[in-house]
Amino acid sequence: MATRIDGSTVRHTWSAGLVIAAIRDRAQKGLALNPQVLECEDASLLAAGRRYFQSWPKALKAAHVRRPARSYSQRRPRGYWSKGRLITEIQLRAQHGQPLHAAALQRDNNSLIAAATYHFGSWSSALQASGFDADSVRRNRHHTPETVISEIRQLLQRNADLRNSVIRRHNSTLCWAARKHFGSWRHAVACAQEQLDYVSQP
Repeated sequence: MATRIDGSTVRHTWSAGLVIAAIRDRAQKGLALNPQVLECEDASLLAAGRRYFQSWPKALKAAHVRRPARSYSQRRPRGYWSKGRLITEIQLRAQHGQPLHAAALQRDNNSLIAAATYHFGSWSSALQASGFDADSVRRNRHHTPETVISEIRQLLQRNADLRNSVIRRHNSTLCWAARKHFGSWRHAVACAQEQLDYVSQP
């Protein structure tokens, strides 16, 4: 499910070709193609691009669209980052289901990881100060569709609270991986539930 700028929604069944066509369409219309904007305007396209091409920059390259330069408004003035602001930014990433492992930050927001390293000594220390288990973040970096479904099935069997807001807060890495591989958290849960129902059939 993708959200248009006017607030309406459109359901997509993505393929690599459709991702390329959508990227080119946005480029021709002069619409933003950086991940931060797409998280709000078309998260489904962003997730599909990462799923089919391994990363968003690779999806742009496949579409022969130049990777957007970071706008001045996204840069922070010297001295902007404090420990408190860094912790808030990290927690906001988690709330929005964005990955917290260092490789993703180096790709999406290298200035954040640089500032965190300056103030906390390392990205792992910044994560810990923000209330996250750095070892867990690293272990969950390489989620596959199968591991996402397996983990959600375990949660279903425990009757865990699977509301999007709860998962974003308590397991942001799983939430992000579900969006990456299935387009949305809701779709991933539906797939896991379908498998669970099938296995439990007599």
